[in-house]
Amino acid sequence: MQDLDDRAQKLREIFQDSVTAVPMADEAAANEALEAYQSLQQASDHLFDLLIILDNTGQTVGTVRALANHFFLANVLDMVSIPIAEALNNIAACLPGIAQPDGKRIPSGPVQPGAPPSPQVTAFVRTLDHESAWLEAMLIGRAFTVLKRFPFQNARTTAVAGAATRIKRLGYDFSIRSGRYQIRDEVTENIVGQIQKCLRVLGCLNALSNIMQVALNVHPYEYEQILFGRKYVIGFGDRPPELPIGLLYNIAVKLPAQGTNVHNPKRFWDKAVSLARDLVAMLDLEPYSQFAFLGLNAQALEDGLREVAHYDHCFSLRQWHLSFTPEFLTVFFGESFDVCMKQRLGWNVADAVQLARVLKAHARPGTQVVPIAALVATGFDLGLFKSMLQFFAYREGEANKYYRSPFGAAGPDVIFKPLILLKEDSVVLPAASVLGPALFEATFTAWKIIKTDQEIASLRGNAAERLTKYLFAKHGFQPSFENALYDLGEQGAGECDLVFEDEENIILVECKAKALTRGAMTGMQGDALLDFASGLFAPQAQALRHERILRSAGSIHFHDGTRLELRDRHITRLTATLLDHGALQDRSMLRNVYNALLSAQFTCDPGYTKKRQVAEFNTNLRLFQEETRLLEAAGQHINAHPLNAASASVAQLDVLLEGVQSLTEVRTRLSIPMTFSTFNVLLEHYHHQKMRSQGQPS
Repeated sequence: MQDLDDRAQKLREIFQDSVTAVPMADEAAANEALEAYQSLQQASDHLFDLLIILDNTGQTVGTVRALANHFFLANVLDMVSIPIAEALNNIAACLPGIAQPDGKRIPSGPVQPGAPPSPQVTAFVRTLDHESAWLEAMLIGRAFTVLKRFPFQNARTTAVAGAATRIKRLGYDFSIRSGRYQIRDEVTENIVGQIQKCLRVLGCLNALSNIMQVALNVHPYEYEQILFGRKYVIGFGDRPPELPIGLLYNIAVKLPAQGTNVHNPKRFWDKAVSLARDLVAMLDLEPYSQFAFLGLNAQALEDGLREVAHYDHCFSLRQWHLSFTPEFLTVFFGESFDVCMKQRLGWNVADAVQLARVLKAHARPGTQVVPIAALVATGFDLGLFKSMLQFFAYREGEANKYYRSPFGAAGPDVIFKPLILLKEDSVVLPAASVLGPALFEATFTAWKIIKTDQEIASLRGNAAERLTKYLFAKHGFQPSFENALYDLGEQGAGECDLVFEDEENIILVECKAKALTRGAMTGMQGDALLDFASGLFAPQAQALRHERILRSAGSIHFHDGTRLELRDRHITRLTATLLDHGALQDRSMLRNVYNALLSAQFTCDPGYTKKRQVAEFNTNLRLFQEETRLLEAAGQHINAHPLNAASASVAQLDVLLEGVQSLTEVRTRLSIPMTFSTFNVLLEHYHHQKMRSQGQPS
């Protein structure tokens, strides 16, 4: 993004030259500066003539807005950049993003019913080398600023700048580069350390209790979990940054159980909350508009996906409904390992399943402390429970021991054990919703001790498919085809993991065991992109081939002699993952990045440790791009391609399938063409259910 910094420096010089040439202290001076134009509208229209061209200069009106935001943020540090931000904002307000193919402005006015859409092309903005044009444009922008024609309004930038102002007052250093604040690692760790110091006054129990209560107050609680989701500004208003529940939670679990005896501990809580909110706000991860990811291009794809995954780490928790955990563990592991585990570890999967049931009886949406005596009173053997503790419970102060920053991939290990042990006689249950995934991770970690790498890979690799099949069967659906191979020569070859069908529907299910890495959760460059590529995108690319063959050839002939026929039925492509991938999993995310994927290919440095994954991603991108082209040739409009795509973890799928009576209902729940832009599969489902219960069409 060095280009943006170079442009910012050049624009600063142009602005200073404009100020020197034409001082403008008040409205009278502004009107005098615009005397050459017959009206304000003519001055506004003239900006089009000055700056808009059809040649691809690499900058559009979006670039001008990005530069305005950059200067608005820079003002926190230099206190002189607001006038430049305002001038650029006024210029951008007068520039279109598109133009007619002949380079003329698209006339404004109502669209005539039935009239074909007017041809249009991207409108590019002249480079800053055209100084005379930019000097005149800057003059108009400055005059419009004085006349208060288009005041700067950007809720996201305003909130980020406000947070930076407060962090600056506290004496923390940072800089700005390419429209984003840059905070050194040691400064971030110092701020997190200060948050931890404040929460230490409350202690782990009170801090967790407060955090969970705030989360429950702010977000809906349904399906035995907190439904975290993006929140947006209405209209042109502002809002304060959201509270980073995930960050606070990851800090709180590190602490000793009890706090210190101080007067008015609430002020320490308030300080911790304020610091956490401002730190994460400065990272600029929150989308303040539903359109934040609209039109994401290939160049911005990695940045966009990294921000999405990092947001989830800072603002939400890894959850599923605890009541599903016994089923998950039973189907994932089966019973064949129980004897060996019992001999080696003193407990087995059946015991882990029983532990999940016992915890379900005691867990609540908020934080609970449960005496071990109360757990074993339900019939759980005390000796057995104690043999399991080292695998399922952190000792007080042991969880997240190395968590010093929301960027530290090695830090957030609390997700691997569900409990915190207090003085050998009680356990902390942080929240019912976080216990399920941690119970699985703890069981899996213990199971790996007695298994070879090959056995581990085999079990995990097949688990998503096994669980998905189980869930569909649980709700009354059996696959017509399972692991069905085909090779149709020039038409293509592939394998359908699971296919469910009826007279109206074909649901193509591709299953993946790939989990979201901690690198993706904590903002490591490239990790979110590659997790998305292998866990979510690759199966969609594979399913797209199945769909293309069905639409172009009418059927797929499998090796075993069976045949899947299209017969003009609805096709839904479902990616089922073993674990939740957060916002990356939401169907609207795929829709937002769809066009970017159609033109993307990726490279990496020779020393990059994940070169193989990059190569695999590029292979799947080529497959996806070719299948999209062939689908278009078969008459399928390109805008329809992402509309029948869906994705869900097996735990989410269990919720989505609850109460369905037909595959049509399954299809409707998986791929409703409207979205609330929450980027949470279950929160979307919650809103749609709410609409249906109120008699509103969804």
